[in-house]
Amino acid sequence: MNYAELVVAIQDYTQNYEQTFVDNIPTFVTQAEERIYNSVQIPALRKNVTGITSAGNKYLSCPPDFLSVFSLGHIVTGK
Repeated sequence: MNYAELVVAIQDYTQNYEQTFVDNIPTFVTQAEERIYNSVQIPALRKNVTGITSAGNKYLSCPPDFLSVFSLGHIVTGK
């Protein structure tokens, strides 16, 4: 299905061909894409990063392309 077919399918499903509704279909599609993109964790977008903590600093630096945390683990070294 291409974009034009999607627009027709939305109009047919809703049985709404009023011009204001049709003019807003691109907004509906964009918002749906954003909602799906933000709720589905795409494996290709995952990245493993190693950070170092130190006494007195409770924060880790985020990489410049950071979106959100998938998981966080720790390894204890030293004594």
